[in-house]
Amino acid sequence: MRKNCKLILVEGLCGTGKSTLAERSHSYLVQQGISSRFYDEGSKGHPTSLNWHAFFREEEYKELLMRYPDAANEIRSWAIKNGSNYLIPYREVKEFHELDALYSELKSRELCWTDTPVASLSEFTISIQRHWARFAELASAVEEVYVLEAVFFQHQIHDLLGHYEAVDRQIEHHIQEIATQIVDLHPVVIYLTQPSVREQQVWISSIRSKPHVATEQNIRFMENRKRIELSLLDRLPFPSYTIENDNLDWEEVFSNIVETIGRHIE
Repeated sequence: MRKNCKLILVEGLCGTGKSTLAERSHSYLVQQGISSRFYDEGSKGHPTSLNWHAFFREEEYKELLMRYPDAANEIRSWAIKNGSNYLIPYREVKEFHELDALYSELKSRELCWTDTPVASLSEFTISIQRHWARFAELASAVEEVYVLEAVFFQHQIHDLLGHYEAVDRQIEHHIQEIATQIVDLHPVVIYLTQPSVREQQVWISSIRSKPHVATEQNIRFMENRKRIELSLLDRLPFPSYTIENDNLDWEEVFSNIVETIGRHIE
C-alpha cells in the first residue's frame, strides 16, 4: 500500500544534479508501478512555476484589455486572478505570439526570471503563495506523485535575494507560507549538496561555458543562498533530507534518493 507522500521536492545549488536525479526519481516511481509526474525548472505546463507569467495590477489589466481589443477575450480566458492582481501565462499561447506588440508587453511584465521586476515584494510573494495553494488543491484530487525540481527553494530565493534584497526573516516567512499550503500533500524535500560551493561553481562554469558563474560575486551569492536554504530545511513542517555528493558519485547519490523515497512511498 502506498504511503501518503504525493510531492517530492528536489533542491540544491546549480550543479548538484537536481534535474537528472529528479527525473531518474520519477522514472523509478513509474517502474515501481506508481503514477508520477515530473517537472523540471522552466518546463511547459509546470503546475507551480510562475515563469513566463506576466503580472498586472487591476487597473493595468483593464488598460491592457483596452489596448488590445481584438485579443481581449483570449487574454481574459488565460488570466489568473490573484486578489486585485492578475497573472497572464503567455509562453504557450499561440495567439499572443502572433501579436508582436502584445507578446513584448507581456514579456516585459514577467513576474519571475527578470532583471526588472514589476511586482513589489509583497505582490511577488503573495502571487507565488496563492499559486502553490491552487496546485495543492489540484494535486490533492489526483492519485499521483509529483516530482518537482528547483521550484520550492531555488527560483524564489534567487529572486528574493537578487531583486528584492530580502532578509532571512522575509524569506523564511515566504517559504513557511508555501509549506503551510502543501503540508497535506505530505511532501518530502531532498536537498542535494556538495562540500565546496566555490569548487562547485567553478566546475559548472567550465562544463557549461558560463564564466559569470565562477565570479567572486556569484560565488558569494550562492554561498549565502546555500546558508539560507540549509537553515530553512530544519524549520519545515515536513521531512527533509540533505544528501551530500562529496565525490560526484551520481549512482551513490541516486541510491540514497531511492532509499529516502522508500521511507515515504511504497
